[in-house]
Amino acid sequence: MKSSDTNFGRVTHEHYITGQAAINFPWAGETTGGWHYLSYWDKGTGKLRISLAGIHYPETIKFLGTEGISDARLELQRRGWPSERDIYMANHFRAAADMAIAWTLGESKHCNVELLDWFPQDKDFRYMVDLLLGALRAMPDLPRERLRCWLELQVSRAQE
Repeated sequence: MKSSDTNFGRVTHEHYITGQAAINFPWAGETTGGWHYLSYWDKGTGKLRISLAGIHYPETIKFLGTEGISDARLELQRRGWPSERDIYMANHFRAAADMAIAWTLGESKHCNVELLDWFPQDKDFRYMVDLLLGALRAMPDLPRERLRCWLELQVSRAQE
C-alpha cells in the first residue's frame, strides 16, 4: 500500500488529509502544529506528501464524527496550492486524534503522539483528551482499553 499521495486527486470529505501532513500544516491563527511544514508542503519544489483518512489511515468518522474536518482550499490557495474544488483536511487536533486512533487499532508498541508535547497549552491539551475520550464510546473492547490506558498515561504525565 502506498504510504502517501502526491496530489489532491483522491481528497474528499470522507478521505480528508490527515496524519503528519495535516498536523504540520500551519493554519492561520493556530498555535499548534506546523513544525515540519516543508517535509509535506514544499510549493517551491512542488513536493506534496499527504496521507488520507480511510486510505493511508483508518477511517475514524465512526469514532470522532466530523469534528475538526474542514475545507482547506482557501488556505491552500493562499499558500500557492491552486485547487478548483474543495480540499478537506483535518485540523491539528483531529490529525493527532487520527494518529492516536491509528496506533490504537494497530500493533505497534509505542504511539508517536505525545499530547503534552504537541498541545502544551492547558485548553488545547484538555480539548485533545476530551476528543479522544469521546471516541472511546464507539470503539471495540480491545482498542478501547488500549486507548484508555494510553490516555491515562498522557494525563498523568501532564500532572507531574
